[in-house]
Amino acid sequence: MSSIINSPDVLAALQQRKRKIRRQIQNSRTQMTDNVSYLTGGKMSKTTDRAQRIARLLINSIVIYRGYRLCSGVASGIYSFFTPRKRRR
Repeated sequence: MSSIINSPDVLAALQQRKRKIRRQIQNSRTQMTDNVSYLTGGKMSKTTDRAQRIARLLINSIVIYRGYRLCSGVASGIYSFFTPRKRRR
């Protein structure tokens, strides 16, 4: 930021920084969408081999199971936070 203030043309320096940040945001967006589509099986090519189809089905099942476990863990944590604890006698 200090390089922008010390530059002779502040407006041009700000525009250059804005373009750089826009490129970084666009790159991160495409990377995130590529990762999500890869995990869900969206970008995987059509398979002709039976073993590849079974492996793809297994991978998708594992991803769904991990998502379920994550959501159920969060839900049980929220539930336990709002329920009163029972005392032992």
